This record gives sequence, structure tokens and C-alpha cells, in this order.
Amino acid sequence: MNRREATLPSTMEGELKRIRSEFAERVSNPVIKRLLDDLYERKVFSTEEKDTVMENHKTRADQARCLIDMVIQKGERASKIMIDRMKKRDKHLSSTLVLISSPAGVGHGENKTVVKPIKRTRGNKGRKRNRSESEEEVSNKKHCTVDGSGSNTETRSAGQNLTELELLKVAETLGQEWEQAALHLGLKTKDLDDIKAEHRSVAMQKQKMLLLWTRRRPPGEATAQDLLRGLKDMEDLPVETRLLLQAR
Repeated sequence: MNRREATLPSTMEGELKRIRSEFAERVSNPVIKRLLDDLYERKVFSTEEKDTVMENHKTRADQARCLIDMVIQKGERASKIMIDRMKKRDKHLSSTLVLISSPAGVGHGENKTVVKPIKRTRGNKGRKRNRSESEEEVSNKKHCTVDGSGSNTETRSAGQNLTELELLKVAETLGQEWEQAALHLGLKTKDLDDIKAEHRSVAMQKQKMLLLWTRRRPPGEATAQDLLRGLKDMEDLPVETRLLLQAR
């Protein structure tokens, strides 16, 4: 049996996890941008999520990792859409990565590839291998996650700094009072002026404000609890913001 064939995943999320490292090494900037447009048009990504991939990650490889991680977090439908668009946008890359069209018995007009089931090893040896692979995958993953109810949402440990995507969720709960929140967090009026000059989108202004706050915090002190403490005296703090941070 072909080694690659023997380890093919049975889901689209699994397929994206399999190709993650090689995708980050090989995909080009134009293809990343086209995939983002495709995912936006199919309502997989919001405008803010598109901006997060491109503006918060400077290198092509980091943008690629963030893109694929965000799609995996959104589940099977989003993963299939990305794979289908990758096969159209870059046929050579798709061939190199040996992308499948869909898991066995699933598909929408694509030529289906029959996926042979993974042969599972019984006993402690098999369990150790699965655990080792899981740990390696987590250790290689950067903080670019999307909150949600999907099965791939990472479990946060107490005291862990907020990720960029979590800050985006917090920013979305803030309205016109985001500038007041910034002042409560210790930012200066000049900081706000600089953010506004750099970003026309209010959504991005709010997120950049929170990112600036995290960068100025001591190591390990940019958690949800730290942010909530900084905003505790703010009278107009939205209920949604408070509840979101308390849930972290």
C-alpha cells in the first residue's frame, strides 16, 4: 500500500491539517490573496478576518498558516470550500500536495477520490503514536485561532494571553466607546490618532488598539482577566464585552 495513501485523512479538516506545513512553504502571495477573496465571497470569512490574515502577519508563510488554521477552525464546509478553490487557483500546488476532492462518499460535482481507511494499531504502541503526533501538531501551531463551537477550537489554559483572533472578537463587541476603552487601558490620544491615520476601517482601528495594548503589557499579562481589570472602571463598557472576557 502506498504510504501517503495509507494515511489519508477522512475529513476535509484533516486534509488541511495534513498539508499545513507544506502549504505554508509553497503557496504564493497571489494565491493567498485569491483564496481570501474566494472565502469572503462564499461568506466563510468576514472583512475583518481577511484583514487579520494580511495585516497582522508580515511573512507569506505566517499568512498561509493563519489562513489555513482559521479555515480549519470553521469546520468541514469551510475546509472543503478552501480545498476546492485551491485546486482551481493553483493546480500545480494542489498536485504537489496530493489534495483529495472530498472524503469518501461526499462531494459536489468534483471527481471523488476513494479514501482508504486508516489502519489503526491496537495496544499501547498505537496510542503513543497518536498522542505524539497530536503534541507535535500543537507545538508547530501559531496563535491564529477563531473562537466558535467547532470541534477544533483549542482549549485555553488559565492565564494565557489573548490571541489576535480573540482580540478581534472583543473588538467587535465595542462600539463608539472604543476610544474611551483605549484611554482606560493606558493608551494616549496620540496613539489613537496614529491608529486612525493608519487604518480607515473602524473595525481595524478597534483591533489595532487592543493589539497595541497587548504589546505594551509585560510578558504573560495580556490575558482576558487583565483586559477586564483595565476596563472595570469604564461606565459605558458594553455588556457583551464584559461577558465575553468573563467567559475566557
